Amino acid sequence: MNKTSRLVQGALLVSAITLSITACGQKTQLTGAATSEPQATATPIATISTPTATPKPTPAPLKQLQVKAYYSDQDEMKLVEKVVTISVEKDADTYEAALKALQKNDDPKAPSLFDDMKFTSVKFDAAKGELKLDMAFGPKTQMGAPGEELFVQALKKTVFQFPEVKTLYVLKDGKQVDSLMGHLELPYPIKRPN
Repeated sequence: MNKTSRLVQGALLVSAITLSITACGQKTQLTGAATSEPQATATPIATISTPTATPKPTPAPLKQLQVKAYYSDQDEMKLVEKVVTISVEKDADTYEAALKALQKNDDPKAPSLFDDMKFTSVKFDAAKGELKLDMAFGPKTQMGAPGEELFVQALKKTVFQFPEVKTLYVLKDGKQVDSLMGHLELPYPIKRPN
């Protein structure tokens, strides 16, 4: 091999090395693909962990039940029966939901006897078939003897529509009373009629 061909080979080798060094990291440009994105470098980044919120349990779907609710006629002379739909999450809520249905009615011809009172506690003992409820009365709940009679009848018919309820214990402001409004004697407990 002569000196000139060695120089040409050396020059070609240097050119090839130089070309490959300058092309390093720009492979996409040599293949004809155009990109202007810089290459990512691996630099550690400090992360701050934030506490994640505990997911709230999703409530059970509400069951829709139809029950009978009792209201007064406009003259407080007789009960008016209506079938209403109540929503309960679990079966144990059925009694309270049925009683609360007595508190509201949009029909002006069948006003509620229970609109100015509150059921402060409703508990059912399934083993004994006993429903115990406590009520707090507002000033409009004080009715005459016919109104009190309808009130007690509506209460009894509402709870005894459930065959598992055998006895009803009624408290007023947490106490056993002889009469709810002072006109009629209130049995304690009230037993399911035969």
